[in-house]
Amino acid sequence: MDSYTKLLDGYARFRGQYLSEENTPWRNWAKDGQSPKIMIIACSDSRVNPVIITNSGLGEIFIVNNVANLVPPYKQDAETYHGTSAAIEFAVTQLKVEHIIIMAHSGCGGIRALLTDDQPNSDKDFSFIRPWMKIVDKAAEFTTTEKSTMNLEALASVCERRASLISLNNLMGFPWVHEALLEKKLQVHAWHFDIGSGILQAYNENTEQFEELI
Repeated sequence: MDSYTKLLDGYARFRGQYLSEENTPWRNWAKDGQSPKIMIIACSDSRVNPVIITNSGLGEIFIVNNVANLVPPYKQDAETYHGTSAAIEFAVTQLKVEHIIIMAHSGCGGIRALLTDDQPNSDKDFSFIRPWMKIVDKAAEFTTTEKSTMNLEALASVCERRASLISLNNLMGFPWVHEALLEKKLQVHAWHFDIGSGILQAYNENTEQFEELI
């Protein structure tokens, strides 16, 4: 079975469950709109699906996917496209979400591109990835000692978490997010999911460390 046929086969099974009588109440509710309380800004990586990781259902999480789960700084500019910013605005001002989670993960290709940008043969021309990753350039600033004592995997692990905290800080710079935080109507979080172990960590402001959730 090729990959496209597999998709259609999966859809057929989904539709059978979706149209089942026991799912009728949910369909009747969902057809008129959505009201998720959680927003997750996740990576486009095919191995990291917030709905699956949190065992959530349809309609429970408002999700934005982009390369390396980044949040750009707040900026009003009619000449620039703001997909992630628009989604944040909608989630906070219209959906009234109560939590926004930035979910980083291990083995992130965007972070790896950031770390290896100065390597020979890296393709810096005609690339959308490098300009996008400039949002978190500071996450890849390491001392000479760190670079000499840590391998690429270790550097990437640190960089993934640093980048999520930069995005978290950018997120709090959006005026409607800032207002909702002051009114205690919103909480923001930085998570990191390790693909190999399945461990999910959250940043603890008190200890300034990422700590395992359960």
